[in-house]
Amino acid sequence: MLKSASASASVAVCLLAGLTVAQAQPAPAPSAPPAPDAIEQLPPPADCTFTKVFVCEAEKGCSTAPELGTIDLPARFLVHYAKQIIASTNDDGLPYVSSIQALSSSGDNITLQGADGLVGWIMQLSRSEPGATLTTVSHESVLTAFGTCKPAP
Repeated sequence: MLKSASASASVAVCLLAGLTVAQAQPAPAPSAPPAPDAIEQLPPPADCTFTKVFVCEAEKGCSTAPELGTIDLPARFLVHYAKQIIASTNDDGLPYVSSIQALSSSGDNITLQGADGLVGWIMQLSRSEPGATLTTVSHESVLTAFGTCKPAP
């Protein structure tokens, strides 16, 4: 297990700025889009901003982080429910898009799940409240980000 601070960042790098990994591996086939009736029930695209990040490692415990992977805080994401993607831009200005592989909704809560390489992620949002969380997991560490979402412009 890596013991440096860069190990924590490498987990999020796979999710947020893993363009070389994405280019080296074939993209997973996206799941079938939701049925037309389900799409109508989904909220419009969301503009999410994450301002607080914690990274946890088995041997080090948890600590705050100044960035979400390689993206300086505040880190912004677009969540497009109907197209089943989350998108961000890395520090170099290059776009990064991750497929939503599972989308579920119960009452006010919306849960999105996906994976990029060996890193899994889950995002929890609300239909009526602005709060949101994003968690990435690997065998080395767990990264959790807290922020807010609003309708995308």
